[in-house]
Amino acid sequence: MDLKKLLKKIKFILYSLIFFCFSPLIPKELAFITNQESNKLDVIDLTIQEKIKEIKLGKKPAAIFIDSGSRKIFVSNPDSNNISVLDLYDESHFFIEAGNSPLGISFDSSKNNIFVSNWYDDVISVIDFVTKKKKHEIKVGQSPAGIYFDKKNQKLYVANRESNNVSLIDTENFEVLKSLNVENSPFGVYSEDYLDYIVVTNVQSSSVSIIEKKGFNLLKNIKVGKWPYSAVHDKKNNNLYITNQRDDSISIINMDKIENVKTLVDVCEYPEGIDISYTQNLIVVACWFEDNIILINLNDFSVKKKIETSGGPRAFGRFIIKK
Repeated sequence: MDLKKLLKKIKFILYSLIFFCFSPLIPKELAFITNQESNKLDVIDLTIQEKIKEIKLGKKPAAIFIDSGSRKIFVSNPDSNNISVLDLYDESHFFIEAGNSPLGISFDSSKNNIFVSNWYDDVISVIDFVTKKKKHEIKVGQSPAGIYFDKKNQKLYVANRESNNVSLIDTENFEVLKSLNVENSPFGVYSEDYLDYIVVTNVQSSSVSIIEKKGFNLLKNIKVGKWPYSAVHDKKNNNLYITNQRDDSISIINMDKIENVKTLVDVCEYPEGIDISYTQNLIVVACWFEDNIILINLNDFSVKKKIETSGGPRAFGRFIIKK
């Protein structure tokens, strides 16, 4: 081993020791990146802009959901038909069986319900977090992918890729209330508690659909780059940032105008998951084909740093939490 590699290994070990032994004492903002090739979750400290830990997951981990209240992290493992649950308080990690090819994932902490989209079975599985057993199965459209749980209204939104629609589910009685047609191959579903709309990325039509939460009406379809994957809202500037896989770009949609106003080109190869750190003033993007994440300045959109990941980063969902 040459000196450079040895120093890098020592540095990684020191960061891991800090994470294990002193993390409660050090304020951090952490990004958790799912990697489908390495089957690992990478922990990135955005304060020091370094990877500090790798955690072994199930097979081909994809989507992630972080419950900030309970400090639990949920990750779907499609090829091992289970989900990983990690507890940031005691650093425990266990698996829960989650049906055939679980993909999208969310959690209702008020009722201890885990929601998982089962890609090949065209259903949403509802798993009781206490018993670790499936208690309901909800039939939706073909190839359900991304999901978003609106805890205020107890509604679940599901993108059905092969049906070209979005299902609206009442999670009080676990029934589909309505399906809304969008454009071709909807995959990602994104929103925030403070937003009155949801954003759906339509992969094959290279567009996003903006849907009202109240009334579940389609507001507008907006053209973006090729194969849009994930979205995130910048509450400072009222912008949506959309990663476009096959354009290597990010589309910027201004929600005051509700239109695409700018494209960041040649961002990285196959950008996928995206999130925002307001503390560090960064847009964080997982770059699948480059095996890294990139840190983009939220003000001028310059790339500040690239951080190597363990292999095949997807990070499908919101993946940043303050520690």
